[in-house]
Amino acid sequence: MILPGAGRKNARRRPRVDYDEIAGLYDSQPYRARDADREFLTFAERRARADLAVLDIGCGTGNQLIANRAAAPYAGYVGLDRSFGMLRQARRKAPEIAWVQADGARPPFSAGSFDFVGCQFAFHHVEDKASMLRAVFRLLRPGGRFILHNMCPQESGGWLYYEYFPEAQQIDLQDFWPPNAVV
Repeated sequence: MILPGAGRKNARRRPRVDYDEIAGLYDSQPYRARDADREFLTFAERRARADLAVLDIGCGTGNQLIANRAAAPYAGYVGLDRSFGMLRQARRKAPEIAWVQADGARPPFSAGSFDFVGCQFAFHHVEDKASMLRAVFRLLRPGGRFILHNMCPQESGGWLYYEYFPEAQQIDLQDFWPPNAVV
């Protein structure tokens, strides 16, 4: 079941990519495959227990969460994304995972609901990044772990892509917080 949330109603800016529109094609790229997250594996090995609760913010079609679940099947998994289309694709692959449609800055969960929260390459899509970070730490149980993976255009000045598309770097510099801002 995909639980509807506040994703579309509270969006203030129009996303550059309509993920509902491209959801059916999203996994057709070869680089969409995922291995279990090393940080998650280390955390799960230390905390192996049946009530381990895991949240993936900006889960897309669920590839990272599904890879993590294959490595630690005893845990409970929740994927959160604003795009209903992406969640529909995720549900087809793993109907036993809870897929929730909501904005990462306003996750509809109680405080202390999760042991591990991950956000892989989706932070730049969250409009209210500070609220998302506050929400993550509210959601974590004592001893919990938050892992954020994201691109860093501030440290990618020599990236060939930016040589061909310099306007993309300016857009990325607006959307991606520098590491010190995240910390």
